[in-house]
Amino acid sequence: MTATEYQNILTPIMTQKFENLEVVNEWRAFRGMNYQYSPRVDIAIGPFSVAPGPNRTVEYNQIIQRPVINDFLRSIYDAHIENIGEEWLNEINIPEFDFLIRKNQNARCLVSIEIENSSTRKHIMGSMINAASLGRIGIGIAYNDSVLRTFLRMLNYMGFLKRVEKNAYDTTNFLIVTKEQFRDIVNANIEQN
Repeated sequence: MTATEYQNILTPIMTQKFENLEVVNEWRAFRGMNYQYSPRVDIAIGPFSVAPGPNRTVEYNQIIQRPVINDFLRSIYDAHIENIGEEWLNEINIPEFDFLIRKNQNARCLVSIEIENSSTRKHIMGSMINAASLGRIGIGIAYNDSVLRTFLRMLNYMGFLKRVEKNAYDTTNFLIVTKEQFRDIVNANIEQN
């Protein structure tokens, strides 16, 4: 199964799981703004904050307290910590769950998901930055072990830059899971509903 096929299977399952939230495949952050770069994430979960003016911080704060959403995010967080393993001994900072889910107060969507299969390191770094910037929670799904290692090296690099006081991008709200972990988490939570 290709990453695109996996993505196309996930979207309707997630729509069922998050029945009161919009789930969009290939979501563009800035439509109709030809003068500006418009990142596109593989899957985004709304509500979407796309109009100028007030953001949806208060609404996102309420949504992340819903049991289905909170359990889903906590399961992703736990898998992320499992994937980091001994990497935390290097440069990766692991914040508390409650801090992480409130980190990006000016998000354009609730959750932004990037599925990476075999892209270049620069592409993967761009995916991390886009997911962390656009979503209250950004999720990177590693389609294979090579991408998982690249994600972890990138997080280590970002942590190193921050520690030595270089310009760095904050990816605190970016969580890394494997495609199997993500599928199992989504399916487990569907069965509980």
